Amino acid sequence: VNVSNLAPGESKCVYKNTTLDMRRYRRLQMFVHANAEEVNATNLQDNQLALFVRLGSDYKNNYYEYEIPLKLTPPYNKYSRYDIEDTRKVWPDDNMLDIPISLLTNVKRERNRARAMGTASFTRPYEAYDADRPNNKVTVMGNPTLGEVKTMIIGIRNLSTGQKSGEVWVDEMRLKEYNSHGGW
Repeated sequence: VNVSNLAPGESKCVYKNTTLDMRRYRRLQMFVHANAEEVNATNLQDNQLALFVRLGSDYKNNYYEYEIPLKLTPPYNKYSRYDIEDTRKVWPDDNMLDIPISLLTNVKRERNRARAMGTASFTRPYEAYDADRPNNKVTVMGNPTLGEVKTMIIGIRNLSTGQKSGEVWVDEMRLKEYNSHGGW
C-alpha cells in the first residue's frame, strides 16, 4: 500500500468481505514492513504511520481494531533475504502483527463493564492499549463477534501532525494455534 500526502488522522485501506469464525484460534499474525519514499519529501519518521487491522460484521459500527505504530526500514538497496539480520531490518519485530485473540474479547468485556457504569457506549469507539505491547492500541466499536467476521480491513493511518507519504507491505495474514479441544 502506497500513501501519498496522507493528511493528519487520515487513513487508507484495503478490505475483504468474508465469512470467518475466529473463535477456535488463539492468535492472528501478519508480517509488516514500512519505508519512506526514495525521496523522503514529507520527512517520514518512525511511528508517524500506523498499520491497523479491523475485523467485524461491518466497516463502521461493529468491529475490533488493532493498531501498530510502524518502524521504518532504513534505505538500502542490497538487503539479502538469506541473511537473518537483513530480514529483521526489512520485517522488524516491532512491526509484527501478533494479536492474542483473547485480547480483543477482553477489551470488549472491559468496555461492557465500563458501559454498565455509564462511562462507555456501543456508539463510540472504546480504546485500550495492549499490555504486552504498550504502543499498540485496541479499539472496540458496537457489538462485534469473532464468530462471524464478515469484513477484514488492513489500513494505514497518519499519526503525525503533518502530511506523510510512505509505502507499507503486509505478508502472510494467518490464524494460529488452533484450539482442537471440544466442549465448554
